[in-house]
Amino acid sequence: MLSRWLRNWCSEALRPLIRLLMRAHVSANHLTIAGLVLAFAAGIYIASGALAIAAVLLAASGVLDALDGELARASGSAGPLGGFVDSIADHYGDFAVYLGILGYAQHSGTETLDALVLVAMFGSLVGSHIRSRAGMLGLDTKDIGLFTRAERILVLVIGLASAMLVPAMAVLAVANNLSAFQRLGYVAFTSAQPRRSHGR
Repeated sequence: MLSRWLRNWCSEALRPLIRLLMRAHVSANHLTIAGLVLAFAAGIYIASGALAIAAVLLAASGVLDALDGELARASGSAGPLGGFVDSIADHYGDFAVYLGILGYAQHSGTETLDALVLVAMFGSLVGSHIRSRAGMLGLDTKDIGLFTRAERILVLVIGLASAMLVPAMAVLAVANNLSAFQRLGYVAFTSAQPRRSHGR
């Protein structure tokens, strides 16, 4: 939901910044890699217990993740390869953050947090797998589901900034899996439509 809102309402607001980046010869891939580095740094700071710093780094990573697509479209460099690189970078960045939270849980002795991270990570991976398989059927599920990556980052940033990681991960554990089921339902319903229309 948040991703759709950002694309619809923030493109105009970001246009001056996008033009500035283009004049500076910054590419979308540069932003993607920079965002990945920030996500890895956030994971390291989470594991060390510096949650406030990690929140800032993760928020900055999320901003770059939003900018790289806009820059690719504005510069005419958008394409399958760029989308592929962006997707892989997103997955590695998410893994670094989740791994950092697991490290923090080990040091803090919060066993509940361990379980919540695993459930949230599973939901995120299944949702991405469903999207990938749906793409093979010609179905785009990028915006399907209660939580997309933008919502996940927002919840994590709030959880880190407030040092309330257990509630944040509980939200993600539920929302990530619910979103995966929403994508699954969308694919099942949509792919069944042609067969129904040619039925009785």
